[in-house]
Amino acid sequence: MTILYFTATGNCLQVAKELGGTLLSISKLVKEEKYEINDDAIGVIFPTYAADAPKMVRRFLEKARLKADYVFCIATYGYLAGAVTRHAQEYMLKAAGHLEYIEKIIMVDNALTLFESKKQIDTLYKKDVSGQIKRVKEEIENRTIKRAKASIFDKLLDFFYHKMGAFHTADKRDMDFTIDENCVKCGICERVCPAANIIIKDKPEYLHHCEGCLACIHNCPKRAIHVKNEKSGNRFRNGEITVKEIEEANN
Repeated sequence: MTILYFTATGNCLQVAKELGGTLLSISKLVKEEKYEINDDAIGVIFPTYAADAPKMVRRFLEKARLKADYVFCIATYGYLAGAVTRHAQEYMLKAAGHLEYIEKIIMVDNALTLFESKKQIDTLYKKDVSGQIKRVKEEIENRTIKRAKASIFDKLLDFFYHKMGAFHTADKRDMDFTIDENCVKCGICERVCPAANIIIKDKPEYLHHCEGCLACIHNCPKRAIHVKNEKSGNRFRNGEITVKEIEEANN
């Protein structure tokens, strides 16, 4: 089994690791222009951004040729997912020609302008992430068939999310980022960025092809990077994943 994943703060990487198999970073595959994947089972795991897949994931799936008997997709999200599975199903069908299983897993929402990270972390235990992953793993191992479903509420929410979230996933989202005097130019922000959107000079500089993933902000050890209208200075990284693992996934 091969799992293709996109990660910024470690949520999707945790899911990928616990499901097992060969793990491939979508960020690296895009940079290496590797789009053909073959295995008996192939899965794609990504975080939900404004009720949809990240731009990089969408671009990858437009070019990808996934060849497997069993194809699955998992979207992580933190609050409301809208019709993300409907969108993902369309992308996966184009990339693989078929899709046997699709599911959502609720985790911490790291959108700093919408949620206060500490409150998200403090209530994480209620979401039973390990239980969700265990159930999904069993269903995949049993080759369960599950298609995307979306209620009328999901579709209405989806419309609102896409309209509201257009800016948050725009290429120039990084123009709302600022760097304070706590920056020590350690380079972690550059190394965790999946889009190679940061270079370190006198201080980190953004190149305006941002994914809006906030990996640079959440993984900064000095909390020196901020986004306009953030709820607080608290930050989040999945406790099961190290900064080094995120660097290795995205750099």
